[in-house]
Parts: sequence; structure tokens; C-alpha cells
Amino acid sequence: MSQVFLNKRKLFTTSAGEASTEVVSEAIRLHIGELKSKYQTNESMYMSDHEILHEKERDPWKPDNRLVINYAKYIVDTFSGYQIGVPVKVTHNEKSVSDFIDNFRKLNDMEDTEFELAKIADIFGHAFLYVYQDENKNTRVTYNSPINMLIVHDTSIAELPLFAVRYAFNESDTTGYGQLITDHEITELTIQAGGTVTFGESTPHIYGRLPVVELIENEERQGIFDSVKTLINALNKAASEKANDVDYFADAYLKIVGVDLDGEDVGDIRETRIFNFWNNGEGPLPDVGFLEKPNADTTQENLITLLKDSIFAISMVANMTEEDFGNASGTALAFKLQAMDNLAKMKDRKMQSAFNRLYEIVFNVPMASVPQDGWKDIKYKFTRNVPRNILEEAQIVAQLSGQVSDATKLSVLSIVDNPEAELEKIEKEEKEKQDSIRNNMLAMDRNTDKDLPESDDENLNGAQDE
Repeated sequence: MSQVFLNKRKLFTTSAGEASTEVVSEAIRLHIGELKSKYQTNESMYMSDHEILHEKERDPWKPDNRLVINYAKYIVDTFSGYQIGVPVKVTHNEKSVSDFIDNFRKLNDMEDTEFELAKIADIFGHAFLYVYQDENKNTRVTYNSPINMLIVHDTSIAELPLFAVRYAFNESDTTGYGQLITDHEITELTIQAGGTVTFGESTPHIYGRLPVVELIENEERQGIFDSVKTLINALNKAASEKANDVDYFADAYLKIVGVDLDGEDVGDIRETRIFNFWNNGEGPLPDVGFLEKPNADTTQENLITLLKDSIFAISMVANMTEEDFGNASGTALAFKLQAMDNLAKMKDRKMQSAFNRLYEIVFNVPMASVPQDGWKDIKYKFTRNVPRNILEEAQIVAQLSGQVSDATKLSVLSIVDNPEAELEKIEKEEKEKQDSIRNNMLAMDRNTDKDLPESDDENLNGAQDE
């Protein structure tokens, strides 16, 4: 009887109360059989290894171009750069907590980690963050693709995560290895052909909860180009056929009707490129010309244009290469980016939820010098990676003066990454200016006392004696 279920949202669930060898084995078998090939297809498309490259070869005498127009990579990179190309601003009202977060982010290169995490989710539909302790007892975090990691959830309405599996195993291997990760320990796994696992040594961890966080692209866990994969493959085929037609016309067959040519004559024609035929006034005139294939250039161009436009329309990612894109007004540009902005806002919410789970784990580490519930007051600010009008932002800040706090005003400026740190810099600079003014005034007072003329003092003393 099946103990693990996989639904269309790529969600693993189980009603079993624990991660037994049978449950883990079944989860891995489902992952390998149902999902791994789909993930590898998406990865191959992003890496320019498309379906057309693996089609059956044509006869040697036929043109056989295999063109790859990699809109899968273009869509992923464009959307990732737009949505999180500007690093997320992570702030907290308490300075000690804010400093802790800053140190954690620097130690783990979180700006790069977050970008790669978002890109993986764009490709596969979801991605994972894995928290661990390094040899110096520092809390570290890394990203992981769903090709070799999965989370199994319970069957409750909340679909709470029970355990995670990270493994390395291919169908061509006889033995693989992996880790079973639960809310209290990490167990080494040995994986046999077919996905059957054997538990090895277990090591307890310090997090008190599952140290694996899932980021989902959307509730259906669909990659950003999943809906246009067939269109991309069709575009590759159409462009390749067009290239084949170009090769055909460049190497068309010459037909000569009404003249009997031997091999030497054919060689002379090929060498000199001169035709000199006559019929002595008898019979029809010789017919010389090239065999022409019916021209479908207009049809091909229309198909290519249709496929290209459909790819961007259905994926809802803007085509930045359009000629009029850079010349669009602010309102027109906003309309062009509206669909992609809607996708980005949805992705923001999913990322914020994943970050909350991440910092909940990090703040629960015993060595952390912050309250365990301090993560609840963390604020995240996502900024779109589009050209910014700094003058307009500065005008908005000026108009907000006296209505909101200085930190809120500074958060409007795209050039300010950390409003709290910027306020500290302003305060420090102001203090340095005041100290400099005070020191200058003291120096002036000392110089004034030093420069008083002695004659004036003597005259004053003489007047007092009289």
C-alpha cells in the first residue's frame, strides 16, 4: 500500500507518523520516476540543450541545421534580474538584531544566495535553502535545486513539512548516498538501485525544527517558462527549417533541358560558368535554369513572429529587445512591465515567506545573541531593477518631511541600501561637524587671549594706581 503521495503541485505528502526506511524509499522512487526527468529537461533548456539537438539526423544530402534560440534562459535571466537584481533590504528596529542580521548576511553572501535561489525557482518552480553549522560553529545557509532534494509534508490542512531528503543517485549508478533531515537529527543514507535506502549514522542538530526551507515560484510550482516550452521548441524548429531553405537555395540543382551533355561538358560548365547551346534551327530551344523549391519565406516569417510574440505574451515577461522599449514614456513603460510586475509581486510574497522561515531557524540557534521571536519584526523591501529617477525620489523625500520618520523617508531612495545604517552615518557626520566647530571656536578664543597687547594692560594698571 502506498504511503507517500505526489500531487500535480509537486507536493509530497504522507500519512505516516515517522520517516521510516519504507517511507523515505518510496519518496525517492517517486521523485526519480515522476519529477527528476522533468527537472532535468528544464535545466537542459536553460543550458541551451534543447529538444531539436536530439532529433533524428537527416540524410547526408539534406541540409540539417539545428538552431537553438534560447528564450528559456532569456526569460529566466530577465525576470530574475528585474525581480531581485537589486538586493533585498532587510531591516529591524532594534540595533542589536539589525547588527546580527547584517553579520549573518555578510557571512553567507546572502545577496548572491538570494539571487541564485530565485533563479533556481524560476527554472524549476521551486528551490530550497539548507541551514547548517560550519567547522567554526557559524550558522551557514546554501541553496539547493529540486533535482536532488525533496520535502515530504503531512496530510493536515497546513501541509506542514515532516522531513527532507538530499541525495545523489542516478539510474546508471548501483549505489548512491544522501541525507535524511528531520526536525532533530540528520541521518546518512545509502541508496540502492530502485531507490531503496538503508539508514546509517545519525547526528543530532541544534535547530529544533527542520533546517530546510522551500521557496516556491507559485502555488503550482511551475517554472517561469514551463508554459512556453512547446513554443520555444516550435520556434527552434521554424528557424532551423528557414536556415535549411537558405542552404537549399545556395546549393540548388541546375537543370538543362534539350541538350545532351557528357561528363566533360558538365565539368567545363562548372569551371567556366559559361553556357553556349544551340539547336541548329531544329527542335525547341535548350532550357537552362535552376530547380527552385516553392518559396515559403513569408509563411515562415509570420510563424516565427507569431511564436516569438506568443512566448513573451504567455510567459508574461517583457521583451526588452523591442526597438520602442527604451523610448517609451513612464506611463507606457509601466503598462509594458505590468504583467511582469504582477509576477514579481507574487514572487516577493513567496520569498518573504521563505525568508521568515529561514530567520526563524537562524534565530532559534542557541548561540544566536538575539531573541528567538525577533524574526517576527524583520522588514523586507524588494526593489525593481529598472532605471531610477533619483531627482524624483529626492523630491518625494522632501515632500515627506515632517510627515513620516527619517528612516521611512530614506527607504524611498533607491541609492540607500540600509536606512538605519544611513541614519547612523548622518548622526556621526553631524557630531563630527559639531566637534569641529567647537574645536575651532576654542582655538579662536585661545588665540584672542594670546594676542591681547601688553601695553593696554600696563596703561590699565597705571590708571588704577592714580
